Amino acid sequence: MMTTESPVDIELKRSPGESEKDSKRSKTDQPDEEASEVIKTEPTADKNIEVNGSTETKDSTTTPERFVYPTKKKYAIMMGFCGDGYRGMALNVGVNTIEEELISALSKCNFIKPENARELGKMYFQRASRTDKGVSAARQVVSSNLNLGPDLKSAVVKLNEALPNDIVVYDIIKATKHFDSHKFASSRVYEYNCPSFAMAPTLGDTWSGYRITPEVLQNVRDFLLNFVGTKNYYNYTSNKSANDPSCFRYIRSITVSDPVVVEDIEYIRIFLHGDSFIYHQIRKIVGMTIAVMRNVAPSDHLEKSFQKERCDVPLAPGLGLVLDEVKMTRYNKKFGKDGMHTPLEWEPYEETVQDFKLKHILGVIHRKEKAESTMFQWLQTLKKHKFYTGDVLPDILTGDSKSTDNDTSNKEENSKPVDNSESTESSKAAENPSG
Repeated sequence: MMTTESPVDIELKRSPGESEKDSKRSKTDQPDEEASEVIKTEPTADKNIEVNGSTETKDSTTTPERFVYPTKKKYAIMMGFCGDGYRGMALNVGVNTIEEELISALSKCNFIKPENARELGKMYFQRASRTDKGVSAARQVVSSNLNLGPDLKSAVVKLNEALPNDIVVYDIIKATKHFDSHKFASSRVYEYNCPSFAMAPTLGDTWSGYRITPEVLQNVRDFLLNFVGTKNYYNYTSNKSANDPSCFRYIRSITVSDPVVVEDIEYIRIFLHGDSFIYHQIRKIVGMTIAVMRNVAPSDHLEKSFQKERCDVPLAPGLGLVLDEVKMTRYNKKFGKDGMHTPLEWEPYEETVQDFKLKHILGVIHRKEKAESTMFQWLQTLKKHKFYTGDVLPDILTGDSKSTDNDTSNKEENSKPVDNSESTESSKAAENPSG
């Protein structure tokens, strides 16, 4: 059954700043008896001294204040962000990134020392999954050493006040000394928001008023099941050799939501749950699905794409790709019930997550799709692909005999380092989903 959602207008409500005296500790915060308090040295009071028989006042109010940082400890930052307008997650000097904003805010709040703001190694700073240009994250985890006192609830409020509205911190949780969000991430869930007209079996059905039929929707679901399990994704990435073992990736499940109509555009949401994704993997999975559903690619092209011989797999637009959730199952199983550490789970923040996701992520995706017709424009490039293997280049579409790689959407920046443990589709890693 189709449901209708009105334009996104849900505001993410932040708690107003509260004084240290009135603030209350969150139930998930653990007392930290070892942590130092934030101390400022007070200027000494003015003193009267006698000089040559007369009394003079010595002014000591000019004594500079000295900030004493609390003891540095390891924390998990539970956060989300809209990737639109950012050049990815990872810090890159001189480039606007999510980590640039986060580290700047941490520094402003005195949660890290100034000398550590550009040397993340000293902070043991690590993100669970990297996202690339334009890719958003609803539930991301960052681990880092921070100089925080025991009142973590106030720290969250203060940090959110220092961050832009398109980045949110849901919580800061004390973690184990050697916690690494990347290593402890058991799996990742990516979401691809796709206008349903992209799956229309007739090339002419490419318009915002299209509504997917139950039969076509089931065909999409059935086809995507072919990607579940361990497959060779050599043809779904770039800058990898055919024998590179990192091309083999395991996908636990793929589900497709019922269609949702936002204003005049109907979307289906594709959720891919895997241990990790390689660069471009998710976007090419979506691209292959669209090509077959629209009868552009031959039926046997899917099986050929899992072989070591290079073949053409379309790269779907990065718009619509979201890192939906990082799961810390391994960490929670080992430390979450030891009585000393708080599990890294998302349930306590679910309402806030959904509000932020609706307004700052899905709302942005819809507005850009409506304004720029991103998917519609990309569909026009499918005819330029040649779905072939080896040196055989058959024309799939009548009248098209041009070169095999005219899809400019595939020509993305491949010179940057690839983090094979995550993935994002917009620019490089694996769908963090890089896809």
